[in-house]
Amino acid sequence: MIEHSTKPLEELRKIRIEKLQKLKDLGVNPYVSAVPDRIAIAHAKKEKEKPEVFVAGRLISFRSHGKIVFADLRDESGQIQLAFKKDALEKKLWDLLPFLDMGDFIWVSGENFITKAGELTILVKDFKLLTKSIRPLPSIWYGFKDEEARYRQRYVDLILNDEVKEVFVKRTKIIKFLREFMDKNEFLEVETPVLQPIYGGASAKPFITHHNALDTDLYLRISDELYLKRLVAGGFEKVYEIGKVFRNEGIDRSHNPEFTMMEFYWAYANYEDLILYSEEMFSYVIKGLYNSTVVKNGKEELNFTPPWPRETFRDLLLKNTSFDVDVVTSEETLREKIKKSKLKIDIKDVVGYGPLCDKLYKEFVRPTIIQPTLILDYPSEMIALAKRKENDQRRIASFQLVAKGYELIKAYNELNDPIDQKQRWEDEEKLGKRGFAESMMLDEDYIRALEYGMPPTAGWGLGIDRFVVILTGKNSLKETILFPTLRPEGVARPKIALSSGGPKVVGRELSREDALNLIKEHVKEKNIIKHMFAVEALMAGIYEVLERRGLSSVKLGGTKEEWKLAGLLHDGDYCDRVPENMQGVQVTRWAREKGFELPENVAYAMAAHNWENTGIEPKTLMDWALFIGDSLTGFIVATALVTPSKKLSDVTVESVYKKFKQKSFAAGTRRKDIALCQEKLDISLEDFISISLKSMRNIAEELGL
Repeated sequence: MIEHSTKPLEELRKIRIEKLQKLKDLGVNPYVSAVPDRIAIAHAKKEKEKPEVFVAGRLISFRSHGKIVFADLRDESGQIQLAFKKDALEKKLWDLLPFLDMGDFIWVSGENFITKAGELTILVKDFKLLTKSIRPLPSIWYGFKDEEARYRQRYVDLILNDEVKEVFVKRTKIIKFLREFMDKNEFLEVETPVLQPIYGGASAKPFITHHNALDTDLYLRISDELYLKRLVAGGFEKVYEIGKVFRNEGIDRSHNPEFTMMEFYWAYANYEDLILYSEEMFSYVIKGLYNSTVVKNGKEELNFTPPWPRETFRDLLLKNTSFDVDVVTSEETLREKIKKSKLKIDIKDVVGYGPLCDKLYKEFVRPTIIQPTLILDYPSEMIALAKRKENDQRRIASFQLVAKGYELIKAYNELNDPIDQKQRWEDEEKLGKRGFAESMMLDEDYIRALEYGMPPTAGWGLGIDRFVVILTGKNSLKETILFPTLRPEGVARPKIALSSGGPKVVGRELSREDALNLIKEHVKEKNIIKHMFAVEALMAGIYEVLERRGLSSVKLGGTKEEWKLAGLLHDGDYCDRVPENMQGVQVTRWAREKGFELPENVAYAMAAHNWENTGIEPKTLMDWALFIGDSLTGFIVATALVTPSKKLSDVTVESVYKKFKQKSFAAGTRRKDIALCQEKLDISLEDFISISLKSMRNIAEELGL
């Protein structure tokens, strides 16, 4: 029943398929349709005095002790221990036990009793196989730690990780509370088109599709806004919609091409009304979830108690960049000042005064805002759909709610002057012709609706996925979307080389599985392989810490997967047959010989981790993280090996730090290089040790520690 964890997946799967056939030969249906009566496991655990209980669920574990087998059975409501005793079962049922595996679904009947260890257990009198599992759960044969695999195979993630399931239970509750609040305030929930002839309502690139019968191109909506406002013009005074929107943009911790948006439009209201309404709404939702308006998110406690602090866009930009939008009022002047400043920002593809302001804001302002804060009065060039303030035509009557670097709410007084709206869109189209990729389109039908008249209206939008991130303490939208957008499995993304000769496709992307095969071929020393796994884990840990500070993948020098790949492969050519000046470089060449192309930043980081010999110096945060972390993982292993248990569980940050100060311990360690963590990564030595130790403990089993 218990499969040996060292057997490869395909061998285990083959064994299970053989069991499946034997069950069929014995006349056992391994995929039944009719399930006997049952009660939830949570209910069964309350029936301690009941002589017989009937439950069903998935087998999670087996523990065989000769004539008795213990197992754990789980359903949606909970988990309970089962005891199969040889003298309590019919022989034909006892003989079927070897054909059961972890992951199988079974129905059992039996009696509740308390074991000597004090655990409530069902003594099984009868059982029935409901579904045979032929693919072993990852925890049996390897583990399920790879993030992309978790997102791609969310069904497995949910089986193995209870906390993941809890996130999505909370997500459902959050949306339920939002709907309750809107409904009790007499808003009407509506549905608007997903397929649209003209996209609009936001500055974003759309997805394009083609309708064969109409022989016309259509766009997946990037916002609900323009159709909801058509309804306001048509006489509905309070409307809202919760639904998917689609933007053809990059993927990072705060963006997914397909996401859930809630928008509402309120006739005769203004943005000040919406601020008060937002504070009341968030209090209702958060109290419903936690009975408090203070939310724990990582190390932070985010206080959503009204009233929320208010800041103006001008003041925050001035504080963080020294640029004053009251003084620098043209694109040319702002661009020139940015070029002359010491700010590290790429604006070569940014067109227009509004987009320049937005770029500065997203790079230098938004990431600094941790506590829930309202940002007011944006320059009018930033949102073409927003009404200007009556007493200040350079500002729009608007606000955003930002928390922990995430934009949660965007709201403003809606522009209902059709002549002004058309002019604003025409200005946007001019920016589009100059290269602004996210410019809006002129929608003549919407202008026609405004010409019939739309009352003074305020509109509001909330990114629900980001809201769930904040309320569940997660760090990425992928953790709050059941099936986030990923590159199709098995489809390699072409890599572009920007070196001599211009862009060209140079090979297939190297996956983690490909990397492991490369390591297996070239690295024979098991301790070096374990070291590479340790550095891979550390690189992921450092990335997560820096990303939580609001740093983009551009500033970090690569994506999280690229950081991990650099850590995994960095010593793939560390052997006597490779000269020292090629160690860190040769592994890239081996990959190319196999038809793969490493991302250029990964290849550079691996060469730079041995820069004393290769002459390639670290430049990016990824380069420095690999160079610094390479030595520290080995030092932590050395610290673990002098503990009585030789286990990472008995190593503390304090013990590593103490050994670090003892120059005679692991004397060959490059302590000066490790100490660069403060200067190069802005992480103190104690924190760097803590990150490393936590990352390595996550894979202690693979490291043999």
